[in-house]
Amino acid sequence: MSETSLPAAPVPDIRRLVVPTPFPVGPVNCYVLLGSPLVLVDTGPSTPSAREALERGLAGLGLGFPDIEAIWLTHPHIDHYGLADEVARLSGAPVVAHAEAVPRLAGKLHQGKAGEKEALEGLLVQAGAPEAFGRDLLRQWASTDRLAATVKADKTLEDGDLVTGGGVVWRAISTPGHSPGSLCYYDPGSRCLLSGDHLLPHISSNAIMEFTEAGPGAGAAPRLVRVRSLEIYIRALRKIEALDVREVFPGHGEPFTGHRELIARRMRHYERRKDAIAKVLREKGPSTAFGLARALFPKQDQSIGQFLALSEVLGHLDLLETDGRVECRHGEGDRRSDTFSDRRS
Repeated sequence: MSETSLPAAPVPDIRRLVVPTPFPVGPVNCYVLLGSPLVLVDTGPSTPSAREALERGLAGLGLGFPDIEAIWLTHPHIDHYGLADEVARLSGAPVVAHAEAVPRLAGKLHQGKAGEKEALEGLLVQAGAPEAFGRDLLRQWASTDRLAATVKADKTLEDGDLVTGGGVVWRAISTPGHSPGSLCYYDPGSRCLLSGDHLLPHISSNAIMEFTEAGPGAGAAPRLVRVRSLEIYIRALRKIEALDVREVFPGHGEPFTGHRELIARRMRHYERRKDAIAKVLREKGPSTAFGLARALFPKQDQSIGQFLALSEVLGHLDLLETDGRVECRHGEGDRRSDTFSDRRS
């Protein structure tokens, strides 16, 4: 058989369902991969309006929950997996996720690991946040637990694993940084990428602070340390940049093309943010990470927004430390907060 007569690779039939969320990010995208097996990628949060929108979107395709044969999750944030347990019960479909997403899917927001609450409280003190901030943050997180039922992953994937959906074989690509256990799904034949929140067309994905185990702790829980989420995220961006992608189907916003141009814009954004942080340190002197977050994002007056701002600042401080542009003086004794200063000043 000549090369020109080889059968063309199957093209996935991807349908986008837009589902509302109660979060500032706005609606979330769920995707249906038509074919065998019929796959639902992400589910939206567990709210009546999200469930109604998802059911209505499926009905528009002539489908119902029992027609779903697999549920693929891109990452363990509740706007993406909140309804997964209910959809799995109604359909009998297995839930597929990255292995590192399992603790989050089975736990509570930012409390998927033993000892994580205590690690977060300690980090907030280290960052210079007032005590009331931590209490309010944990209270707000507790109020969002109702938006997601815990769900068991029936099948876990690692980087490079293959999984079939909609008659097409997709490659799972591990893309941590925005979230632990984040996956993109890539079809080399059609060059389509289901990117979750790893790559969004209209906003940069926040590299949210996370923790990893670093040996035994004082009690039964392991010792947890903060990971350098933004550096991890940028490495994952570079992995996606190297792919030959025709169209990206993101977790929020419209599908788009030109993923390399978008990644280049994101990298320029990081450079500008680094420069802005260094400028504040030069002009105002040494500061805590929380103080920098308040200076750079003064309009964030809610604790969750301030937490995201703090994550943003910590990630860029990591980059600046790697560049040798800032130095950190660790808190000691009664002065428990770390302070950062610009090496050039």
